[in-house]
Amino acid sequence: MTTNAITEDKYRWMESNEKPEVQEWLKQQSETTGKYLDGIPVRKELREQFQKLFSLDTVGTPAPRKGLYFVMKRRGDQDMSVLYVSEGISGIPRVLIDPNTLSEDKTVTIKQWRPSRDGKLLAYGLSNAGNDKFAIYVMDVVTGVKLSDEIPDDFYPSFLSWNTDGTGFWYRKHDPRMPMSEAKLYLRIYFHALGSKYQDDLLVFGEDLEKDDYPGMTISQDGRYMLVEVGGRDRRSGKWWNEIYLRDLALSDVKFVKVMARIPDITYDGRLHRDRLYVITNQDAPRMQILEMDLNDAVSGHVIPKVLIPEGKGVIDEVAFVGNKIFVATLQNVYSAIHEYNLHGDFVSEVVLPSIGSAGGFSCEKEGEELFFSFESFAIPRTIYRLDLVKNNLSIFAQMEAGFDVEMIETKQVWYPSKDGTQIPMFLVYKKGVVLDGNNPTVLYGYGGFNISLTPSFNKGIIPFVLHGGIYAIANIRGGGEFGKEWHEAGMQKNKQNVFDDFAEAAKWLISSKYTRKEKLAIEGGSNGGLLVTAIVIQNPGLVEAGIASVPVTDMLRYHLFFGGVHWIPDYGDPDNEEMRKYLLGYSPYHNVKDGEKYPAMLIVTSDNDDRVHPMHSYKMTARLQEANTSKYPILLRVELKAGHGGASAITKYVEEQADVWSFVFDQLKML
Repeated sequence: MTTNAITEDKYRWMESNEKPEVQEWLKQQSETTGKYLDGIPVRKELREQFQKLFSLDTVGTPAPRKGLYFVMKRRGDQDMSVLYVSEGISGIPRVLIDPNTLSEDKTVTIKQWRPSRDGKLLAYGLSNAGNDKFAIYVMDVVTGVKLSDEIPDDFYPSFLSWNTDGTGFWYRKHDPRMPMSEAKLYLRIYFHALGSKYQDDLLVFGEDLEKDDYPGMTISQDGRYMLVEVGGRDRRSGKWWNEIYLRDLALSDVKFVKVMARIPDITYDGRLHRDRLYVITNQDAPRMQILEMDLNDAVSGHVIPKVLIPEGKGVIDEVAFVGNKIFVATLQNVYSAIHEYNLHGDFVSEVVLPSIGSAGGFSCEKEGEELFFSFESFAIPRTIYRLDLVKNNLSIFAQMEAGFDVEMIETKQVWYPSKDGTQIPMFLVYKKGVVLDGNNPTVLYGYGGFNISLTPSFNKGIIPFVLHGGIYAIANIRGGGEFGKEWHEAGMQKNKQNVFDDFAEAAKWLISSKYTRKEKLAIEGGSNGGLLVTAIVIQNPGLVEAGIASVPVTDMLRYHLFFGGVHWIPDYGDPDNEEMRKYLLGYSPYHNVKDGEKYPAMLIVTSDNDDRVHPMHSYKMTARLQEANTSKYPILLRVELKAGHGGASAITKYVEEQADVWSFVFDQLKML
C-alpha cells in the first residue's frame, strides 16, 4: 500500500454507523457470514454444549453493609444476573433489580452499583445497550422504591462514593459545559444531594483538568477526608502519570492539597484507612510497594511517606484494609498468593489457596469482621470464599458448577524464548490423555498491553474445544502486568513490536515442540488482543491457519479520535507526534494489508454499540482484507447488535456468539 493510499484512507466512510451505505455493507456482511456459519455441521452441537455449560447458577462476590449483603446471582434459566439483598449472611435473598424484566430483547444491563454506608440506599447504573454508557438511579433498599434522582447517561456518569449519612454522593461525569461530541472526556468530580436535580450538582474537583485527564475519588470512613486521584499523559512524551490530592472536608475554606506529584510512568493508588494515607506505587519498586503517611501531615502539605510493605518477589495486584489487618494479593509467576499483614506492615500469615490459580476481588467493610474474595483456576470453577477475621476461619460462601468432569482437564505452565531471548511463560490447557503428536488443534490466546495480566481462569467457552482434543494456550507476553512495571513498559509505545514478536514466537514454539502444526493452529484475542491478532496475521500471513479478532483496534493512526481512545496514548503512543506516527504506521494492521497477499481465514467480531473500541476498526479492517486477500480462506465479520465492548450480555445471545466463534475454529482447523 503506497503512502498516498494511506493518506487517502479509502474506507474512512465506514467510521459512522449511521450512514446508509455502512448499514447496507453491514447487511451484506451479515448475509455472507450467516451463510458460512449455517453450513458448518458442528454448529448445532456446539450451541447445545454451550447452552448446557452456561445454563448453571452463578453467584457474584457479596458486598456487606451493616449486616446487609448485596450480591449478584443468576439462575441457570435466566439470561442475566439479578441484584439481591439479604439480612444476614444466611438471610433469604430479596430481589432489588432484575434486568431480565427491563427490556424484551435483554439489552438493558446493570452496570456499577454502590450501597450507601448503612445499606439503606442503593445507587446503580443501567445501560440500554450493555456498553459503557449508563444512567445512575437511586433506590430505597427497604421499600424497593426508586427515588426521583437520575443522572442521564449522556454524561457517562460513574465511580461514586456515598457520604457518611447517605444524603448524597460524589461521582464522576462529563462536564456539561464542554462539547457533547466528546462525552467520554472532560471528566470532573461532582456532588449530588439526594432529592435535587442533576443540573444543580456541585462541581467539586477538576475545573482545570485537561480534557483527557481521568479523575477518581474516595472518602474516608469517618467522612472527613476526600482523596482524589488523577491520571493523565505528558503532552511531550505521551507517558502516563498519576497525582493524588487530599482535602479536609471539615474545613470549608481549605482547598485540595497535592500529596503525590506526577512523575512519568509512575502510578499511585491511594487508600484512606483510619488516620493514615496508604499509597500503592511502582515508584522505586517495579513490582509495587506500599507507602504510608499520617493524614494530618499529608493534608497540611508536610508529606513524609515511609515504606510500610516493601517490594517483594511477586507483583502487588490488589490490597484490602479491614480493621487492624491488611490483605495483599500478589502475582508470582502469573498465579496468585494472598498474604495478611498488620497495620505496622508486619507479615502475619498466608491465606492458603486450593491450588495454582487466580485470587482477588476483595470485598469488605473498612471496620468489618470479614473479607470476601474469589478464586478460580483452569480446572476449578469460580469459588467465593469468606474469611471470618474473628475466628480466623476460611469457608466457601458459594461455588459455581463446572458442568463437566473437571478431572478430565490437565494444565501446565511452560516457558519459551522470544525473538530477543526473553523467556515468556505460557499456560497450556488440554484433555488428559491427548496424544501430543504435532497434530493437535490449538488456539493461542494473548493480550499484551495496558498492564493487564492473563492469570489462570475457569473459561467455559473453551471446554467443547478442549474436550474435542484441542489445546488452548495462553501466552503471558510483554505489555501485560504479569511481572510489573518493566514487563509492561517492554511492550509499550516504541516497544510494541516486542508484543507481536512474543506472540509469534509462542506460535512457532508450539509448532516446533510438536504440540501442533500450522494447519491446526489458530490465534485469538480481543480489544488490544484484537490488535495483536490482526498485527500477527499481517506480519506473518503464513504462520497460522486462522485468526479470531474480537473488538480489535486496527487503525493506529486514528484510534485516539473516537470515544476515550485518547486515554490509550500512554500505551500506544501519540499518532499526532511525527516520530511516533511513523512507528505506529509501521505496524498498524489496517495500513499494512498488502494487495495480493494470501491471508489466513479471519473472523472479526464486534458490536454495533461498542463505545470503547469504535466498530469502525473492525469494519475497515474487514473491508481492506477482503479487498486484498487472494487466498481461498474467508474473511468474515460478525456484528453483535445492541451490545457493547464485552459483546452479548444475555446468556442466550452469548451462547450464539460462542457457537459461531468456535464453529469457525472447528471448521478452519478441520475438527469436524
